[in-house]
Amino acid sequence: MGQDVPSTHRAASFTLRAVDPITDRQSLVDALSGQSDGAGDLRGRLLRTREVALLFRVSERAVTDWARRGRIPSVRTPGGHRRYPAAEVWALLEGGNGG
Repeated sequence: MGQDVPSTHRAASFTLRAVDPITDRQSLVDALSGQSDGAGDLRGRLLRTREVALLFRVSERAVTDWARRGRIPSVRTPGGHRRYPAAEVWALLEGGNGG
């Protein structure tokens, strides 16, 4: 304890983020419907699995399963993560009376 870690073993002190995720369902619904003041219209954005799960009130695993089965459209990032077109997610949410 109390020893300094050699500089070659120090962890990076920064985090890369393309877009901050929205962690509150109502904020997501407001942003997607164009009713939010600060976030703007998110319909051109790609949503994270967690955000889609919040919108549909299901687990992240359920969203991933839906995408794998073709029930919800998704694209893959270069790192292999799924992203979901916000406009298409919103259309599904509206069509299913989930909002």
